[in-house]
Amino acid sequence: MAFVTPLTVLPGRRAAAPLGAVAAASRTPLPSRAVVTGGGGGGGGAVFRSTWQMTKAARGTASPASSSSSSSSSSSSPSSSPASTSGFKSQAEEAKLAPPPSTFFQAVTQAASAATAAFAAGDTVVEVEFPPLPTDMLESSAVSAYDVSDANFKLAIDFARIFAVEQGRRTVIVFPDAVEKDRAVEQNGESEEPLQGVRLGVLKDTVRGSFFDRIWTSPDVDVAVRPDDDMFVIVGASAQELPDVERLVATAAGRPVVLFNLKLDAARGDLGLPAFPRKRMHFEFLSTVRPVYYLRTRSYSRSVPRPPYIVNYSGALYRVYPGAYQVLLDTSEGNYRRVAVLPERPPLGQVRDTLTAALSLNGPDGAANTDAVADFLRKGYKSMTWWEEDRVKQQSNKWRE
Repeated sequence: MAFVTPLTVLPGRRAAAPLGAVAAASRTPLPSRAVVTGGGGGGGGAVFRSTWQMTKAARGTASPASSSSSSSSSSSSPSSSPASTSGFKSQAEEAKLAPPPSTFFQAVTQAASAATAAFAAGDTVVEVEFPPLPTDMLESSAVSAYDVSDANFKLAIDFARIFAVEQGRRTVIVFPDAVEKDRAVEQNGESEEPLQGVRLGVLKDTVRGSFFDRIWTSPDVDVAVRPDDDMFVIVGASAQELPDVERLVATAAGRPVVLFNLKLDAARGDLGLPAFPRKRMHFEFLSTVRPVYYLRTRSYSRSVPRPPYIVNYSGALYRVYPGAYQVLLDTSEGNYRRVAVLPERPPLGQVRDTLTAALSLNGPDGAANTDAVADFLRKGYKSMTWWEEDRVKQQSNKWRE
């Protein structure tokens, strides 16, 4: 059974217009001196198409052509600027950087290839993260948590299909509890196997049936990990389910586990709060999870001392294993321009500063802002979170690599 993702634009992109195009709050053009200086391949981002459907024809033709076109544009024009040369690798290594995807199909395909490479290198627990819906849909009050969950489920099926059908791995799509699984089963026509070699499961063993069934009969038990399972793709788990995720990884005993769109950065922010797992969950478990596919889009606003006074801009942090992390600026042409390449996952505050520097918004005439007080008031006391600051308590540095 083939699933068609009910989306028409790339992850994190708006349906009607590019997200975060460099513009003023009232759509006034950017001042002439606030220009994009990013380079590192001059147009390193692919053009984001506005329409796309996951058809069988698209599966056979969309990805290779687009990847080839994007790769060629990414490796042309070696010029760079001071904002973009920081952290850059050699041109040979830069040519290996994957271009950003232009469709959800390409995102899923790239994620599966990255996960396969990580498994071959010896990793067993990896993270895949990208927006499951266009940004304007994610920001809409009409879109519920169930809509996001449904989109993740359908993307997870296409992700699991690559491993089950093409690689022969029996793959389990794991839900946080039996309620979420039953809802997916109902959407799937009352079948627990949406595809051959793919089944739906739960994070931990669950006894089926009512309270009275458990007393008077021998109810069925939904076993989380079965002997014939080869791989697990976990969807929909929140910060409170992370202990169950950790136990499933231990029970899997070395079999590959993919944390699929779990928003681990947001989950880390909840650790240590009342009724949530302790911070040791990051230090001992999440720090060992390698991000093999990571696309996080962010929007920012910056005040400038000249008209239009407020500038809105956006960008993304992007990584495809085994490549480096790329800081991408969303330009007014609807492209992502690469402005920095970093060997290690940067703090989100550094990503913001890199994008700001690429726009020459740090001060008059593009010069660095020398007013330390104003800079402190703008950035605040801290620009890193507790998990980004720590390098001592963490058990592993994989989550940055």
